[in-house]
Amino acid sequence: MSGKLDSTAHAAAVAKISGLAAHETEVRAHLDEIVKGPAFKGSHRSQAFLLHIAERALHGDPEDLRERSIGISLFGRDAAYDTAEDAIVRVTASDVRKRLLQHYGTAGADARIRISLPPGSYVPEFSFPEVPIEVPAAALPAPPKFKRTLLIAATASLLLLVATASWLTLGRRFGSATATGNLIQAAFPTTPSPIQVVVADDGLVLIEVLLGRRFGLQEYENLEYLQTPDLVPQKGIEKFWRSLSNRAVTNIGDLQNADHMAGALRAHNREVTVRHARQMHARDFRSGSFIVLGSSISNPWAALFPVPESNFPYGQLPTPGLPEVILNRHPQNGEPAAFQVHKDDRTGDKITYSRVSLVQNLTNTGRVLLLEGQSMSATEMSGELLLRPDSAAKLRKMFGLSAGAPLPDLEMILEVTEQNEIGERVELVAARKLVHRPE
Repeated sequence: MSGKLDSTAHAAAVAKISGLAAHETEVRAHLDEIVKGPAFKGSHRSQAFLLHIAERALHGDPEDLRERSIGISLFGRDAAYDTAEDAIVRVTASDVRKRLLQHYGTAGADARIRISLPPGSYVPEFSFPEVPIEVPAAALPAPPKFKRTLLIAATASLLLLVATASWLTLGRRFGSATATGNLIQAAFPTTPSPIQVVVADDGLVLIEVLLGRRFGLQEYENLEYLQTPDLVPQKGIEKFWRSLSNRAVTNIGDLQNADHMAGALRAHNREVTVRHARQMHARDFRSGSFIVLGSSISNPWAALFPVPESNFPYGQLPTPGLPEVILNRHPQNGEPAAFQVHKDDRTGDKITYSRVSLVQNLTNTGRVLLLEGQSMSATEMSGELLLRPDSAAKLRKMFGLSAGAPLPDLEMILEVTEQNEIGERVELVAARKLVHRPE
């Protein structure tokens, strides 16, 4: 994302492109298809950005793929330009990520090569899946014009950040991550059953914003939230409602998280499937291991796994469209009594948080990892931190565990810095072991 990228993560990203020159001809042909395809049509800046970072990966110095270097070499910025004030590199990178996902969900569905730009990095990743990605094309229609200004703003802002979950190739390979020792792998050291990554239902969030109310797990499981309300014919939004009702919708950050987490686990021979929350049933959670992306607001299945004796419970749920407040029952030195979205008075950056929990499944036969961000960027950046090569080692050191020791059930708070709704950096600010009281 930004030039402030963690140096360890940057080094790991650079290491992944070694040997790319052997595929140069194929990569260049694939790049030509992408920039001429419908996903990048009309965006010369995003086309140039993708070609620039790919060329640096092939023949330049990938160490130069940092915010300031790109701003200078590609966008002609002065060497001393203020990256905090000029977000052209971050904004363009975010646009390229979205367009790449759109490309592989439509025109590039059968491509042998997959190019991605991981969250928190400007170094592109190139993967060569063994099985071609077969994804049906789908697009969410634009929302109709609502009469209420607040409804327009809330719904439109969410629609700009969502993508149809049919872009996912559920259960297939997305490529493989080679990092070792990250928290995703450490959370599931050995498991005989497949690990299911369950992405959030942002169609549900749109419905909640539209109706101004929340739906609990039982209402979600019974599909009560899909019953057509009186508001729909009153506002003349039947087509929009049918789209929300019939399509599985998730956000870009969840797609990227699912992609990279699945790759990290498959690199250690774990069987992984990726499913949308709307495709799940309660019986699917009776056994096995899971990664659940999103809080109970966007992914109601998270409510199946309450954190026992949580030190970081949620406060009272806010109005739909507003972020939750995470409480801190026993603040340690320097920790606040609550983690809530706010603006940094010194930098003007937006600060958001994510709660990450590792607990047992319903039958104590597997583990469940819950990623619950106060914003889409918070959840997205949480995945980036958990996939860092040294993330498990740092957590073990914090808990006083030996190298390679199994991780206990735990909960963590991650702090995310955002600029223009784009995640800039993420760090672990609080962690606790979960203490299970005898029944």
